Amino acid sequence: MSVLTKQVLAGIPALVAQGMKPEAIATQLGCKLSTLKVRCSQERISLRPMWSCRGRGRGRTIATHLSSVAMERFRKHAAAIGITEAKLATDLLEVIAMDDLYNAVLGKEAA
Repeated sequence: MSVLTKQVLAGIPALVAQGMKPEAIATQLGCKLSTLKVRCSQERISLRPMWSCRGRGRGRTIATHLSSVAMERFRKHAAAIGITEAKLATDLLEVIAMDDLYNAVLGKEAA
């Protein structure tokens, strides 16, 4: 029986987001690093850090991963309003940052 069930695989992006290295994730899950890499590749799960900022000048580039359900809804909304996914993401993040809407968007009370 495989340790890397669909449910376990679904939790891997959260471990990556916490800063865990692939080696540590494999150890925690009780599998070989090579097995983890293959299964994540098959399921299109990145073992790279979710947020990476790079670039200079006009702004920064942020790479992130969304669940397949969230990504599909994101694509549909972008298409419905006639913009690219990148434009939708940029617009959303700009408004959240400029208007300090983090807590409102995340459903948390202001500190």
